[in-house]
Amino acid sequence: MRTRLAHLLAWCSPGLPVAALGLPLVVYLPPHYAGTLGLPLATVGFIFAFVRIVDIPLDPLLGALMDNTRSRWGQFRPWILGGSMVMMLGAFLLFQAEPGVTAVQAFLSLFILYIGFSCMNLAQVSWGSRLSGDYGERARIFGVWTAFNVFGTLTVLFIPPIVAKAMPMAPPAAGIHAMGWFIVMLAPLTALAAAAIVPEGEAPSESHRVRLADVRRVLADKRMVRLLLVDLLLSVASGFTGALFLFFFTAARGVPQGVASILLLGYFVAGLVSAPMWVRLARSWGKHRATALAGFWFGIAMLAVLLVPQGNVALAAVTMAIAGVPFAAPNFLLRAMLADLNDAQQLDRRLGGSDGAETTGLNFAILTATAKLGYAIPVGLTYPLLDLVGFNPEPGARNSHTAILGLELLFALPSAMLAVLAGLLVWKWPITAAAHADIRARLAAG
Repeated sequence: MRTRLAHLLAWCSPGLPVAALGLPLVVYLPPHYAGTLGLPLATVGFIFAFVRIVDIPLDPLLGALMDNTRSRWGQFRPWILGGSMVMMLGAFLLFQAEPGVTAVQAFLSLFILYIGFSCMNLAQVSWGSRLSGDYGERARIFGVWTAFNVFGTLTVLFIPPIVAKAMPMAPPAAGIHAMGWFIVMLAPLTALAAAAIVPEGEAPSESHRVRLADVRRVLADKRMVRLLLVDLLLSVASGFTGALFLFFFTAARGVPQGVASILLLGYFVAGLVSAPMWVRLARSWGKHRATALAGFWFGIAMLAVLLVPQGNVALAAVTMAIAGVPFAAPNFLLRAMLADLNDAQQLDRRLGGSDGAETTGLNFAILTATAKLGYAIPVGLTYPLLDLVGFNPEPGARNSHTAILGLELLFALPSAMLAVLAGLLVWKWPITAAAHADIRARLAAG
């Protein structure tokens, strides 16, 4: 059954502010806090990595609480609305910080932001698995969701150059501040739209206590472990690229920061334009094989980026656009695969003689936790390593050959190896279209 377009668009809309956070958190805010706000490079790397690691255990707890939520407003609406309020506060504190901000203030701002982010994101993706039970339609649903996410990323990418053009005398931090206001305003509006328009579907009748045993049961499923490992590897691969993108092109390739932002724009535009191709591949070839192809493609493309000579903007633009083609694919394909796995786990529980506890929210929470860990590792590793080789992050600073070489190797090699490894791991995913059709039929038969 095809999901109504109005419902699909309203459900996707909270992805705009959530996705708008992703680029600044990886690409813009760490250099901003290290360069403009004056925190030491290693300290910034530690803060942005440690806060994600501290936040990770909260995701399974939030997911389990969502699974246990039964209210007059629904199962997921209270979480997406409440999460938008918390995310507003965290975004304001983080993006509007001024020189003199302390490490503790930066940590607390990030922590508040991630709590709101987790509530909104988990409620949305868990809700999305209820919109349809069809294998192909789920690829479409999460494909449109990813298109919204990429559009949110692109929109926030335009904000700094627009601010610079409109206010040429504004300080460098003005673009960062404007990004923050964009997220602060958009989060509650999109959460309200989803809550007002989108039906939730029937929640399971049983409620249950939040138990550590449910987490252990989910992680005992080898299919879940494989999915989590693939997501972790691809998140780390993408995180290395994002964390070092501005440093690589400005310091190692001599590209002005404004031009580097345009290269990043081309990367995301290529991902957005290519998203329908990946949906079609998922329907015809299987979600897991499409995910594997995306991993192989990204890994090879990152090695090609290393070959771009200094100052060759045209070639850099072409290679980054090619690297961006698979950008959107793993994000939505892995979540669509997890929705299929939820059905398989439900059937397993039924065949085992017990329906067990509802774990949809918990499953998506654990997947979100691996993605957070994947983006925490690159900043936590690369910034201290750059500091160790003597890299200076200040705009226009002169760096030694050793520092530049270290930057180049960190930018491309880990991303390439991890993406290819993820592609190999996901290739033999067991829940194909035929297997899922059988699972849905057996569930429907009771």
